[in-house]
Amino acid sequence: MKKILTLSLLLAGLLLCMPARADEPFRKHRFDLFQALPPAEGSIVFVGNSITDMHPWVEAFETADGQSLPIVNRGVSGTYSTEQSDNLESYLLHHPKKLFMMIGTNDIATSGGLNFQPEQVLNYVKSIVKRVHMRSPQTKVYLYSILKNQTGNRPAERWLRTNELVKAFVDETAEDWLQYIDLYDALSSVADGGVWSYDNLHLTAASYRIWCEAICPYLAEGEEYTVRTVYPADTETKQNAGGLSTSHGMRATYASMLPVRADDILFFGDEEVKCGEWNELFGTHAVKNRGTGWGYGGSVSVTSGIVDATFAETGVSKACPAAVLLYTGTAEVNGTTDMATVKADYLTLVNKLKANCPTAKIYLLGVHPVSNATTNTNRVAVLNSYLEGLADEQVRYIDTYTPFLSNGRYALHQEYQLPLRPGLCEDGRTHCRQSQRRLPRHAHRTDRNRGRGTPGAGRAAQPADPGHGTGHGGARRYADG
Repeated sequence: MKKILTLSLLLAGLLLCMPARADEPFRKHRFDLFQALPPAEGSIVFVGNSITDMHPWVEAFETADGQSLPIVNRGVSGTYSTEQSDNLESYLLHHPKKLFMMIGTNDIATSGGLNFQPEQVLNYVKSIVKRVHMRSPQTKVYLYSILKNQTGNRPAERWLRTNELVKAFVDETAEDWLQYIDLYDALSSVADGGVWSYDNLHLTAASYRIWCEAICPYLAEGEEYTVRTVYPADTETKQNAGGLSTSHGMRATYASMLPVRADDILFFGDEEVKCGEWNELFGTHAVKNRGTGWGYGGSVSVTSGIVDATFAETGVSKACPAAVLLYTGTAEVNGTTDMATVKADYLTLVNKLKANCPTAKIYLLGVHPVSNATTNTNRVAVLNSYLEGLADEQVRYIDTYTPFLSNGRYALHQEYQLPLRPGLCEDGRTHCRQSQRRLPRHAHRTDRNRGRGTPGAGRAAQPADPGHGTGHGGARRYADG
């Protein structure tokens, strides 16, 4: 089992940790991962921004006999309709059965967004819907309304008008393969915060329960089974944030209200873990993503809060899982915290996992190297050596450090890289030589149309920093949808 886990984690991690080829690496990494993982035939694809991205949809539903649904998450925090349009082909390769899409939240943002008018959003929606039906005519498309929010940079008249236009488009199209799902009234309390949202934009488990209940009939439409959500009716009062706030706290509420089964493999970690579609990479729904919210450099304390929420008593069935994977400590080793303190905090977390999962195998993943060789030698390697020393009958160490290392610095082996896209060469040239790993010939290129504005309309102004600041977790990402 250790060999299988090591190889699988290595391949998956390498895909996720590619060096940025252009600005906004977070979104590029997600879209590159999607190109490597086209949804299987018959999949149910959820497309959207962070409001879609941050929720573990595949865990939230089951059939009457307890079976999972073939849901794949194609949400990307901070993304726009332009980028979703550019990456659409990778979702349609094997003709999904259904596609649920929320689009426009970041398009209409006046700062950190595209500053689109409702008519521009509509044009992209029309274009995307037309292409979906052309490429995969058997796919049923469900368009969500934009949710009410309270962020200050999304004028209410824009989202209301966008919803009005999109609904009218669906009504005028009058095809049974296209439907509009209005979540606006049902989730209007998100804008009020409280138990519904910790930032008046993104959702807690209590809000996602309402969303999930609303779409159960659509998930079951045309099927021989019924669908229900696993979130209990008292989620609003029982959800547990693990002592965390912001996006971390909202992620913790989901973990607190989702069941844990005896055959589960729980993967705890930072945003790097959160951004991996591990159930798809491993090919099993038994792998459950328990990564934190956004913000590169996940700390041991935040991961510990997610663990607390996962095993909190909330009235949901929670068995001891078969295995636990742990990747955390990037914030500490890239910071200035005394290494003795880092080790002590990590050990406390491991002991917490042992107490909550007494029969589970616990796998500690080595923290990846960074571009600073001194940091790797004096801090990253020191922590990893300590983790290796924690191995016992229950705990094992997996080396996900050495395979990334070259001359003391972070490096990515060529055979694991996705091909460079035209226009995004690292040396600035227009065309690049592709690596040996190739995509399907018709795979769409991420940035082919980026910044061109609305199809058929004038060029839209592209902000210098469209949402996330720098790297994986700029300070502005928290304001994005």
